[in-house]
Amino acid sequence: MTLFALTNELLAAARSPDELLRDVLGSGVTGVVEIDAAQHFRSFPRLEPAEVARTAGVVRDEGGAVSLLGGGADLTPAPGRTIDEEAALAQLRAQLDAAAVLGAVGVRVPFGVLPWSVLERAAQHADGTGVLLLEEVQGPEDPGGPRLLARVDDLQRSGVTGVRLLLDTSALMAGAPPGYLRALEVRGLPTSVVAGIAGAFRDGSLAARVLPLLADPSSSPEVHGLLVTALTRFGSTPAAAWLPLVPWIASVHLTWWDLESAEADLDGEVGAVLDSLFAAGFAGVVCSEWGGHEWEPASVSGLDRTRAHRRLVETRFRDASIDFGMKTT
Repeated sequence: MTLFALTNELLAAARSPDELLRDVLGSGVTGVVEIDAAQHFRSFPRLEPAEVARTAGVVRDEGGAVSLLGGGADLTPAPGRTIDEEAALAQLRAQLDAAAVLGAVGVRVPFGVLPWSVLERAAQHADGTGVLLLEEVQGPEDPGGPRLLARVDDLQRSGVTGVRLLLDTSALMAGAPPGYLRALEVRGLPTSVVAGIAGAFRDGSLAARVLPLLADPSSSPEVHGLLVTALTRFGSTPAAAWLPLVPWIASVHLTWWDLESAEADLDGEVGAVLDSLFAAGFAGVVCSEWGGHEWEPASVSGLDRTRAHRRLVETRFRDASIDFGMKTT
């Protein structure tokens, strides 16, 4: 599981990130975690070795393991200020080194944010650490669109092996999560408008439905945030559209929002794309990522939700020789 699922607990700051990490590794839910560096380390994006070593000590003491380190370059550290490629590369190198200390197999970065020139140079450092650099593709990204096709061309042309794709299954959702729709209503959107958003998700017109609501000054900040989530983190591309990219997918975020939609997704396109990956010999990280903390009360435990999700996943893939408690499949 990813510690991103504990965002509310991290924001509450009643326990330190390392204390929460210890709780997860001792919970019996999983012995393997993904750590989001921006949430976990005060020294992000240039991670200090001493801080990383303390976290590595927690993992070692608890007999656990780290699958991935969530990272990325902070390209705009202040209003009106951007960093150059050398500074971005230095940040990535520091994160790759930190991942190696933690025993992680990869560093996850957002897709399409960093230019290929930086990724290609970072890949040389990745090869030296034995850690992959993984660009996370999620939500509305088009698997047949020019951005992804250009990246595949970069990989094919260069022969770089240290950069691969991480597929976030938010790109293959069966529909708008019921919990998300209820959250919109609770925050004041009329039932008819919420129904329109649900319908727009199904017929591919989500942006046309949501953008006017975002421009409406009467929309509350809470509603505004949830609408942005729909535009940036929800997608409904069929599994078949992703199959040409299977050779380049080295990791999967099994993203879910509530148990109702998680089960539907596993029975639908999400399950289908995983079946195809496993049939092709996929041996990368599969990580459960709960995103419903964005609208659920802070009292809802991300760890408890992940425990229930794991049961769903193991039931769906009960005939496969896969241990989702391990770092790799």
